[in-house]
Amino acid sequence: MKPASPLWSLLYFAAAMHCLVDLVAGSLNPLWPLMDGHYALTPWQGAGLFFLWQMTTSLSQFFFGMWGDRFDSRWLLWAGPLAAVVCLGSIGLTKSPIILAQLLVVAGLGIAAFHPEGAALAGSCAPENRSRAMSIFTTGGFIGQSIGPYCSGNIVEWLGMRGLAWGILGGLVALIMLAPLGIRAMRGRAAATRIEAAPPVRLSQLFRGRVWPVTLVLLIGSLRIIAAAGVPILLGYLLEARRGTASDIGFVQSAFMLGIGLGGLTCATLLQRRHEKAVLWVCPLLVTPVLLVMPWMSGLALAGLASLSGLLLGISLPVLISRGQELMPDSQRIASSITMGVSWGVGGGVVSIILIVCQSAGQFEPAFAAFAVATLASSVLCFWLPETKGPSGVSAASEIAKTDDLSRKPLPTPSANP
Repeated sequence: MKPASPLWSLLYFAAAMHCLVDLVAGSLNPLWPLMDGHYALTPWQGAGLFFLWQMTTSLSQFFFGMWGDRFDSRWLLWAGPLAAVVCLGSIGLTKSPIILAQLLVVAGLGIAAFHPEGAALAGSCAPENRSRAMSIFTTGGFIGQSIGPYCSGNIVEWLGMRGLAWGILGGLVALIMLAPLGIRAMRGRAAATRIEAAPPVRLSQLFRGRVWPVTLVLLIGSLRIIAAAGVPILLGYLLEARRGTASDIGFVQSAFMLGIGLGGLTCATLLQRRHEKAVLWVCPLLVTPVLLVMPWMSGLALAGLASLSGLLLGISLPVLISRGQELMPDSQRIASSITMGVSWGVGGGVVSIILIVCQSAGQFEPAFAAFAVATLASSVLCFWLPETKGPSGVSAASEIAKTDDLSRKPLPTPSANP
């Protein structure tokens, strides 16, 4: 069901901002193999910076989610993207690894600050069909991630690392263009959406009766993220080892992220709620053989398989995010920070280990076998997820929540009337 205007405008604003944020974040993907030479990094230092980036952009989302549930944090929708645009656009202006690390941390915190607030905003636009709303929101992000690698790869090939500074101008222009839509939509439904601060709730209360289902969703999401985060990075190192150019790397990475974006769009337009659990286990099962074959391909065949694997992964990711929000209706931001942040941190940490092992061995093909094992395991674990009930987005875990004597009410449902 489509949310009523201006909630529809608000949802598109959140998706557009997500597109910008992830475009900026995705621009780093083809640069990781190139940073080793530009900054004179050892393999351990390169993997360490990647690990730092993954932790900053992911695990810190949990703390931003806690902040947003206690204080008015709508300003993070603007401050986060602004910090990311400026800092990531500046990484080519220095050759100091220490300054690079500082820029990555500030940019990563900006990206992390946006996601819980943006996801809570998107979910509040259509609480009766949260999976569709989150599909639109996540699709915006994956579209940005599909554009970012291709653009940055070509910019670096033409202008060198210093050419990334042009991204600051482009990002500022995009923020200025989105400002009128965001201000109008936020004012139009500020009272109804209630994304303001809410009375603080202890974490023990939020997790009471939900520890097992939330942990299971986190584990399934983390296993899936090992592939979603690892494939583009390891493809970059694989192609760099084959003497591929920055534009070659960016093209294949963009094909993968485009597939994820198309998967999210498919989820938003075609997936019905009664099919969600089947999609959660079927899609990662189907992607397993694709991941095993992918590293042995080249050229357009490699790009095609990358896009197919992204499509299969992308269809189910929004469903996991919405499942997390259903499990914790009392705290949409914390729920989103777990499924969009903590899971990426855990998965990204595993990818960092895989990366350093492959660099030490001088072979990157085995990494894709590890990704296949992770997706297969995530498929099997889906059989223990609680069943969902009804079209209103209430899961079995929400039935558990009814027995909790929480002192806080769930987010109010927006009115259907503008």
